Amino acid sequence: MTEDKEAIRYKVFNYDIFIRWEPEYNLGIPIIDEQHRGIVTTINSLHFGIESMHGEAMLHPVIDMVYDYTRLHFDVEEDFLKRYNYPNLKQHEDLHRELIDELQRVGRKSVFNHAPLEFLDFLKKWWIEHICEKDREFLDYLAGTLR
Repeated sequence: MTEDKEAIRYKVFNYDIFIRWEPEYNLGIPIIDEQHRGIVTTINSLHFGIESMHGEAMLHPVIDMVYDYTRLHFDVEEDFLKRYNYPNLKQHEDLHRELIDELQRVGRKSVFNHAPLEFLDFLKKWWIEHICEKDREFLDYLAGTLR
């Protein structure tokens, strides 16, 4: 006897989203918002892998993807801030370097410990803090500059 479509759909699609994109995460800078959503999508993909018992297999590729994507994102963000003469650019660049270093350190530790959940938790805290706190610091300046 075959299962009905609703039961199959439930089995296949009953995975929670780890980070739901909320409107308050938007900064109002389309390319930066799109990149932030992209990294959140990658974080959610790792969560899906962990939930479906493939977290360790996905860990190294996700670390590489997050590292490369984050460097690209930081380059775009810094270029944007340079274009508008953001006075705290040096501090923001330093923050980016610290975040990249921490990303590498936690990634290596998670691989060594076979702990994809450790990396997932780090990513959630790191990106929500970056999007909701650190990037908001330049919005007031840009709002005044772009008027």
